Amino acid sequence: MVVISWPGCTVDDPRLEKFEVTLLDPTQPQAARNKALFDRVISGHSTLRQLTSEPIDLSREDAIARLQGVLVGPDGSSSCAVVMFTDQGGYDRREAIDIILDTAQETCGLERTAFRIAGPPVDGVAIDRAGVDTMRRYAIPSALLSLLLCWRCLREWHYALAVFAVAAVGEGLCLTLVYWSGQPMNAILILMPPFVFVLTVAAGVHLVHYYFDEARAHGAGGASARAMRIGWLPCALATVTTGVGLGSLLVSDVEPIRRFGVFATIGVVTTLLLLFSLLPGVMERWPVKPKQRIVQGKLERFWSWLAEAMIRRASLATFVSIAAIIASGWGLFSIETSIKLRTLFSPHDRVLADYAWLEERLGPMVPVEVIVHFRSDSQVDFLQRIAVVRTVAQSVRRVDQIKGVMSAATFTPPIPQGASTRQVIRRSVMSNRLAQEKSRLVDARYMFEDHERQSWRIAARVPALSDLDYEQFLDELKRKVAPVVAAASAVIEEPVEITVTGAIPLIYQTQRLVLAVLLHSLVAAIGIVGVVLMIVLRSVRAGLVAMIPNVFPTAVVFGTMGWLSIPIDLGSVMTASIALGIAVVDTLHFLAWFRREIAAGCEPTEAIRRCYRHCATAMLQTSVICGVGMLVFVFSSFVPASRFAWMVFILLMTALFADLVILPALLAGPLGRVFIVRRVK
Repeated sequence: MVVISWPGCTVDDPRLEKFEVTLLDPTQPQAARNKALFDRVISGHSTLRQLTSEPIDLSREDAIARLQGVLVGPDGSSSCAVVMFTDQGGYDRREAIDIILDTAQETCGLERTAFRIAGPPVDGVAIDRAGVDTMRRYAIPSALLSLLLCWRCLREWHYALAVFAVAAVGEGLCLTLVYWSGQPMNAILILMPPFVFVLTVAAGVHLVHYYFDEARAHGAGGASARAMRIGWLPCALATVTTGVGLGSLLVSDVEPIRRFGVFATIGVVTTLLLLFSLLPGVMERWPVKPKQRIVQGKLERFWSWLAEAMIRRASLATFVSIAAIIASGWGLFSIETSIKLRTLFSPHDRVLADYAWLEERLGPMVPVEVIVHFRSDSQVDFLQRIAVVRTVAQSVRRVDQIKGVMSAATFTPPIPQGASTRQVIRRSVMSNRLAQEKSRLVDARYMFEDHERQSWRIAARVPALSDLDYEQFLDELKRKVAPVVAAASAVIEEPVEITVTGAIPLIYQTQRLVLAVLLHSLVAAIGIVGVVLMIVLRSVRAGLVAMIPNVFPTAVVFGTMGWLSIPIDLGSVMTASIALGIAVVDTLHFLAWFRREIAAGCEPTEAIRRCYRHCATAMLQTSVICGVGMLVFVFSSFVPASRFAWMVFILLMTALFADLVILPALLAGPLGRVFIVRRVK
């Protein structure tokens, strides 16, 4: 549904009736399309007249009291129209909302910006629009900043442009995959192209540094071929493990997250193949200059100092890192999730302003529904069923945060009370009359029946912009309704069942799914990446030890969020498995150099020093390029995109720390022996 109102909109505003009639007017040029999109329209204006006319015939005061909190505001005058969508309208929600606003503008004579709208379809369109706007506004600056950083790090335009070109192709490929799959672009998939872009840049920078290392050691002639022979395997393994981290998202029951995993995996694998095809030719065509300084002196001195520090304090660094994983990781059990509307947009966004305006003048905007079920063979008469529905609706109204309730009982006259013959006859006549008007309640979607049962809908609303704990709210709702339902079942001597549905249970269930996605995908990624490392290192123990720096970023960052009660959302939940994939990239490059130096006869401590000289600079540069490139998105007003960027940046920096501090300490300490057991052969 979509709620629409405007300044000066009251229950006596004739524009409400005009809007209601015009939207579904069969004589309109686009009447067929409107009928396909909209199921029906109700307003405070028409509903008030329905309640004050025969056969209900309530007083104006009683009728307004029944509508307050849903179609009438607390002042007894402010009102709105509510447009119910068909299934097709739900799919084509952007078109449907545009038609609603165009019709309102035509019938009310106001500017389009004067109308205030809210409802789940409005939320969906706002989220989609925010995601697309974020992509259009920040993707190019992110790419250009990444290109500038790439050139600044590599000091060679030819290599920087080659890496940039492949990364840009990877972005385009991801968007093409979404298009050709027939899947709509959404707020989650919008984060995929820039992410694939920065991952491609990272792989390209590592390959270029392999070339620089070979050119410096043995000359530029043939350096590209030698670099590819050395670098293709760790790059391929890094991409595979990153793909594993992304692929672990496939266990999600949240469709957008699962699509992110599929398309991003295809993107990173394809761009790596393009890098393997393009970079060697660029290196041969524009070889590095002999006098070019590949590694600056200050960085060389810093890496030498850090290497010595890790070698001297290997045991301490190992103990502290494992303790940090355990202490922070315990906070994973306290992680909270949130996908509430107010957490998706900046406080000044129009969609939140509309909600605030409508909730101030009308009442809560988020729907929650309680459905009362009777058996299809029930012997309870129609009036008794309405009485049960009314009693349950009253119990729903007593729940905190619920300000308005509507049901079939809203559209029925007061039930005659008393045991006199006259009252009994009146109740019998009313029951028969209401049974004859059952179709009116069915058309209004307050009742439905099939061969199994008859269901009665009770519609309530809760605030959209509050800090309402949905789990506590649903528990309280069921706690207050359950005894009323049990008592009603005892009175009519038949079982009455209820179902709680609507936006609130849906959001609550999605929040639980988000947490399940985080835990399941993380466990799956850790397990699969661990197996990959065991195979690559040809040792179970080495694979387990190598997982320590790779688990560190996720455990520390997400564990700390758990300890600090910082909720995660759809934007940040994906970064857990992605972070694991990113961390493994640098781990594999460092271990590849370490094993090469050990195989060449170096002692472990000397091999660690050489590893810093070989790949520490590339690891630093890739983290900076990827992290700062993604950091552009923090300026987005769309909170999931902004939080995704922050999370990726923090996780990248934490992963860099793990691979430049924790991993060397592990290799220099007692645990490092598991990596050199084959040195004696």
